[in-house]
Amino acid sequence: MKILILRVALILVLCSIAIGQYAGSIKTARMHEIQKNWDSAISIYNDVLSKSPNNYQAIRSLKNVYRKSQRYGDGINFLTYQLSRNPKDIQLTIELGEFYFLNEKINDAKKVWSDGLLLFSNNRSYYRLLFSTYDKYSLSDELFQMIEKGREEFNNSFLSIELGNYYQKRKQFKDAIEEYVLSLFSNPGNSSSVSRRILIMGDDIDSKNVIEIKLLEMSNSNPVLILPILSDHYFKHREFKKSFDTLLELTEIENFSAKKWLSFSNNLRREKAYSLAVKAYQFALKKDLKAYQYGEGLLGLAKTFEDQIFPIEKNDIIPFFYNDNIFFEDAFQLYTNISSENLAYSLSIYDSVLTSIPESAIACEAEFRLAEIQYRVMEDFDKALNLYKSSLSKCRSKKLKEQSILKIADVHLSKGDFISSIKFLDSSYSTYEIPEIKNKLIEMYLFSGSPDTALTMINNSFETIMPTDKYFNDLMELRDFINHYYVKVDDKGKKVFKDYLRSESLLKQRKIFEANQLLEFIQINNNNEIISPLISLRRSIILIRLKKYDDALNQLNTLNGSIYSDRGIIMSGQIHEQFYGEPSKALEYYMRIINDYSDSIFSEPIRYHLRKMKKNEKI
Repeated sequence: MKILILRVALILVLCSIAIGQYAGSIKTARMHEIQKNWDSAISIYNDVLSKSPNNYQAIRSLKNVYRKSQRYGDGINFLTYQLSRNPKDIQLTIELGEFYFLNEKINDAKKVWSDGLLLFSNNRSYYRLLFSTYDKYSLSDELFQMIEKGREEFNNSFLSIELGNYYQKRKQFKDAIEEYVLSLFSNPGNSSSVSRRILIMGDDIDSKNVIEIKLLEMSNSNPVLILPILSDHYFKHREFKKSFDTLLELTEIENFSAKKWLSFSNNLRREKAYSLAVKAYQFALKKDLKAYQYGEGLLGLAKTFEDQIFPIEKNDIIPFFYNDNIFFEDAFQLYTNISSENLAYSLSIYDSVLTSIPESAIACEAEFRLAEIQYRVMEDFDKALNLYKSSLSKCRSKKLKEQSILKIADVHLSKGDFISSIKFLDSSYSTYEIPEIKNKLIEMYLFSGSPDTALTMINNSFETIMPTDKYFNDLMELRDFINHYYVKVDDKGKKVFKDYLRSESLLKQRKIFEANQLLEFIQINNNNEIISPLISLRRSIILIRLKKYDDALNQLNTLNGSIYSDRGIIMSGQIHEQFYGEPSKALEYYMRIINDYSDSIFSEPIRYHLRKMKKNEKI
């Protein structure tokens, strides 16, 4: 054995030496390839092979040159010679057939491939390569004959995945599913892979009903394997009730899977299918669960009720302000119809988590959620602060610790206590050195009326972060914002900017009426400043939140001719569409974007929205 190992090692060493020895020649040949100097490339490769017949790089490259230069006859001679040296090389056999085929010697090609089937009858890889080749050259008769032979040789599901893909490409969905399921039945451990293929096939609108009918039919023979796929199919197409009922049927014939049901319940919640999510969680909670699973179920159920405390808002066509920028998050919202029932349910369940499984990671998250409700819904800042601090001190989760720190800073801000917020963040950053904490510090300095300090911190950040950093663009946008509206203006402009920042801090304190009054005051007294369009835009957003739509429209009209003209037009259209129920009037505004603002970054979203309006027969 030792002698054999030494021989193999010696061969490998010699091969590596040979490859290295001719690396320069091969590099030169490849340069000739790029320039399509085929004769020169061929000459070099042949020279290398005359001295090193087993040089793999040269063999492979010479094959490619013959193919690219369409010298199929030379390629046939070359591959025939290589096969005489390595008659059991399946790749060379396939390629020789291809060269014959490309040289329009179809019968010769078919003979090479069919002879290969005799020579490599027990080689699965040869069948797979030949399948791909037959598919590539549309030799369907030969392909199916090969499959028949392969299934006689191996098993009835051989190449079922490949054949399923073949049918799918041709939109033969019924046949495709049969092959995928055939693969599943022969190898149940491959269920996740097969499921993905069927679900991807469901992207084709023509396949939806075919898939459903076929899966229902096949579920009769093996419901344990098929019903989960059918449930996922329904879920993908947002038929959540059917998906739920299918999984429920599955529980009657196999052991209950807590992991599966809790995951399903969570997915329903994320898709805002709340009534079904509640049912799914409650169904799981009635089962014999492990302690942590019971906690997960309770937590998910509480989150489902929490998600329903606030009404579901209409989606904006475009972002009203700085989209997805962490420094300009829309912190203010007025809700006049909070669900007291869902509020009570969520509070009660979170409390039960804290009492039933205290000192657990799940209890920690429940405490954080309670803090969120106190902060966002009840606006009891003192209670929220205590809960966030408790979560910070107890939780081991890095994510929850980070979130708790940021929320504690936000609560101090909401109370108007910038000093405490900045002091706490400074201390926290010294301990954890998390970029998010530094960014929150920048935000606090900015909205407390210290743009100079904020700008210095931003510039310092650019010394350590790369353009690939997830916060790079947010910081760039904020720096440009401060430079444009503060650094590059006169003293009066600087004062107006600081007044504007005060209005933003009022919004973050949930003082929306006061913020509106301050912005109105700034408008009246400083109407010609560079920041005036921004203030009009911000007031428009606030007035929409206050449901003062006529006043909002008047504000939006003042944006004509400014850098926010397109935003103003779209928001005006949105008011008419969503709040006045006047789609025809909205259409007039949207068409102005299409006709007059084709270069706007919002023109494509508007085109998409118009198509959706037409589909929903709104226009």
